[in-house]
Amino acid sequence: MKRNGDTKRRRSVAEEAEHGGEDPAMWENLDRNFRQVQSVLDRNRSLIQQVNDNHQSRMADNMSKNVALIQELNGNISKVVNMYSDLNTSFASGFGKNGHDGGGAAGTRA
Repeated sequence: MKRNGDTKRRRSVAEEAEHGGEDPAMWENLDRNFRQVQSVLDRNRSLIQQVNDNHQSRMADNMSKNVALIQELNGNISKVVNMYSDLNTSFASGFGKNGHDGGGAAGTRA
């Protein structure tokens, strides 16, 4: 599982924010948003598995259930696109607010 790597990544980002003078609240907000995205992606994984199971069963009732499952999956994909767009905006505005222009080394001081 990738959970250990995710934890290490979050820890290093938080530590970097503390040492680099970044806004810890910005990183917490980004982390919370990434967790929301991951929750929807996990739900999508479950929906895809259900659709596959229903399809393989070849039972009419299960096949008809796939319509609603695929509609939910489609809606979730739209949610993820919007969430990533919001994350991009938050990330960009967070760095802009802290005086970063996106170029050079982050966290360097004169």
